[in-house]
Amino acid sequence: MTDTESIARYSKEPGRAQQTRTIRLGAGGSTIEVLAGPAETGGMVSIYRWRMSPSSRGPAPHFHTTFSETFIVEEGEVDYFDGQAWRTLRPGDTVHALAGDVHALRKERAEPATLLMALSPGVPREEYFAQLATANGRELSRLHEAHDNHFADEYER
Repeated sequence: MTDTESIARYSKEPGRAQQTRTIRLGAGGSTIEVLAGPAETGGMVSIYRWRMSPSSRGPAPHFHTTFSETFIVEEGEVDYFDGQAWRTLRPGDTVHALAGDVHALRKERAEPATLLMALSPGVPREEYFAQLATANGRELSRLHEAHDNHFADEYER
């Protein structure tokens, strides 16, 4: 089940509170926090915080044609695939996948992990994240295609 909630966070501008939208990714407990969307950054970047539950796995090798992704590990450990090899990322580690670069994340440890994700240029991924948990089969294929998420089947997970 996917649901969302808004949490107020404070802006540096006096009297202006920003809203952080939290998207629940199914029953496993993982969430995506929308920290800044393209409308808030003039289209330059979208910033999300992905709180991976202990059971979260991560996406298989894939690429995007219209945007790049940067991942910064805040907590826990995740494995990152750069199209050539897997490596373990720990808190403070940063990786970048340019548009067209095959990349993947996996979490095999039974502990939570938290990542910041920055997409540039900014693209609205909120609906994509919100629909992931409930889409199945053909719906899932259409969802990936509509949101520029192309899986690279020839790579090992």
